[in-house]
Amino acid sequence: MHSAADLMKILSCVRQPVIGFDSASHKIVFVNASVKSLLKYDPAGRPLGEIISEDLIDEGCANYMCGATVFGKKAGVSVVREKETAFLFIDFLPEEKNSLKLTGQMMNSLRSAAMGIKMSADRCFSSRDAGAAPPEKPIAILYHYYYALLHTLVQIDSADQLGRGELLFSPVSTDLVRLCSELTDSVALFCSDTGVRISFTAHESELTAVVDPARIEQLLLSLFANSLQHTVPGSSVRLSLSLSGNRLVFSLDDDGAGIPREALSKIFDPPDGGDIHKKGNGLGLMISLGIAQLHKGVLLVESREGKGTRVRVMLPIGENPAPKFLRAETPDRVNSVSTVLTALSEVFSSKNYGPKFED
Repeated sequence: MHSAADLMKILSCVRQPVIGFDSASHKIVFVNASVKSLLKYDPAGRPLGEIISEDLIDEGCANYMCGATVFGKKAGVSVVREKETAFLFIDFLPEEKNSLKLTGQMMNSLRSAAMGIKMSADRCFSSRDAGAAPPEKPIAILYHYYYALLHTLVQIDSADQLGRGELLFSPVSTDLVRLCSELTDSVALFCSDTGVRISFTAHESELTAVVDPARIEQLLLSLFANSLQHTVPGSSVRLSLSLSGNRLVFSLDDDGAGIPREALSKIFDPPDGGDIHKKGNGLGLMISLGIAQLHKGVLLVESREGKGTRVRVMLPIGENPAPKFLRAETPDRVNSVSTVLTALSEVFSSKNYGPKFED
């Protein structure tokens, strides 16, 4: 086991930017040459908060991964503690525009395919009413494939727009306790036969903030999907919402399989298509980080193999409480059952789909 002093010697010549700070005082005790080159000065001895957001510091866990804006650039930050010293390992995320290499023609082709599946399902449904239709199971399978394809389209579109800085962002005053409660109820309803317990707790009876409710819902559904892909019957997924100082804190905890240590540092990277057996399309956490950053927030991930994962999203709420507008201007949930069916299509089985939700 290396001491903190030994690690500093080793890390002094590493090209990756590394910052070491005292866990108690949060004073910077070490930066390597890469950090000095970025800052154009040596910040040793100064408070960490002068050069990097202290939202990245979580005293409740030893080693974790977070995504935030560092030195004006989007980055993934690995945090490793060694006794009284903690080290931040910074990986700047690719800034190449339209990095997924999508074209309008490709998107239109995918949308046409999705609508073709939907139209086929609708025809089966209509024929069934006329007494000449296949059983409900194949109809449900068609609907399931439609929503799965639609989910992929939404994810690709969101990632593409985030990469170009064009993702629609419409913040309004929103009751987040109600949004989270209703969203969790919807997820729990569809997961009732999976054996996974879904719950939500809030430290306040009402917590109103100016956010984009559609994007917050997209972020939370993505986190739910990520957890549900790695849990088994008897496991639990717990969403909580609290206010800590001037920050909103969403926390999603599960006791599932966890994320392997070697994969944790790459969770915010765009998918490269190398692992064809990997669950999901690899865009969920990357998009969640982008949505958190649109709200000027950070996203932290702590995971241990075999013990589960905790994801925290911390958003600044500002010094003054968000104004409350008329009900029509303060949506709590912005979409319907189809939003949950789409976002969790990689988790749900076909029995969750079918004509019963299309009326």
